[in-house]
Amino acid sequence: MEGSGRGRIELLTTKYTFTYESQFDRPGNKFDLVLDFPVVGEKPLYISLDPEEMNRSIKSSEITEMLNEQLADNPNKKRIAKSVEEFFVFASDFMRFKAAKTYPKHYSSSFVDGHFVLERNTNSYRFVVDNFSSNENFYERTIFKIFIKDLSPNAIMTLFLVPQSCEK
Repeated sequence: MEGSGRGRIELLTTKYTFTYESQFDRPGNKFDLVLDFPVVGEKPLYISLDPEEMNRSIKSSEITEMLNEQLADNPNKKRIAKSVEEFFVFASDFMRFKAAKTYPKHYSSSFVDGHFVLERNTNSYRFVVDNFSSNENFYERTIFKIFIKDLSPNAIMTLFLVPQSCEK
């Protein structure tokens, strides 16, 4: 959960690459993630592990503003913008349960070929976390995806994280 590495965000057909540093702030009950995009610069993302706080803070974050700028002419702009917010709310939910080392019943899980996959379904969204590991020390890659069920079979947004250094 803590470390640094490289990553990529895909929103529809737009792709952003970045380097990142992450830290779990237990006293603050949050996960701090600083994304450094070439040309754009650093965009901090503070993922609160308190669901009520997360809903308030994500709407005005720099990262959601940057991503929503890419939706200017999309006919489904409002629904996709809402899914971007939901993406980070689901990610917060996942991080909270990962920190507690327990997953609630509304997540389904599977382990196949080195992939530990968690999935959460709601009426509107499907959220998937795919952790890949070929060693015992840390996950070598984590992919977060969100799907709008009645809009597309493809992920609306995907976040790839590839750690270069990782602390337990």
